[in-house]
This record gives sequence, structure tokens and C-alpha cells, in this order.
Amino acid sequence: MAAAVVPRLPDHVQAVAFHPQTGQLELRPDSPAYGTQLRLIAARIVTAANESAGTGAVRSIRVLPVGARPHRPEPRSRGPCRTGCFGVAGEDP
Repeated sequence: MAAAVVPRLPDHVQAVAFHPQTGQLELRPDSPAYGTQLRLIAARIVTAANESAGTGAVRSIRVLPVGARPHRPEPRSRGPCRTGCFGVAGEDP
């Protein structure tokens, strides 16, 4: 998909996550210069991704900093542990 937009991008950019709920595709460039290029052609990347997949699932891209890991939502807290968080009743961390 990226090769259709800019032929040398696949060698310098990695798709690291897709969030189907929001339609956001996360990309990690191997240098700040490629990150800038991704931001400049973001609309073309979204169009190419959707044409390649045959859907309209990708609505936006997020360019991660060089070397960054994709965003993972924090697990929801269930509140204070009252019945034993580690399988032992009455033990709270």
C-alpha cells in the first residue's frame, strides 16, 4: 500500500497497529524525516490503504516517534481488591 504512494516508504516505515474502533492506523518511521513525509501525505496513505484493503476502515493515521511503541489502552481498574487480588482471600496488594 505505501509503495503505491511513495515507492521507498516500505523500507523506512512500519505499520505497527490498527484500531478498528477509531479507524486509526499507527505508523513508525525509521527517521524523523520519514515521519515528516508521512504527515505530509497522510490523506494519500489513507486512500491507498482503503483501496488496497477494499474497505473504508482506515480513517486516519498516527505517526509515532522514531522507536516508539504503539499505544495500548490501559486496563480498566476494578477498584480496590476486597476478595483477594492474588487468589488469597483478604490479601490486598
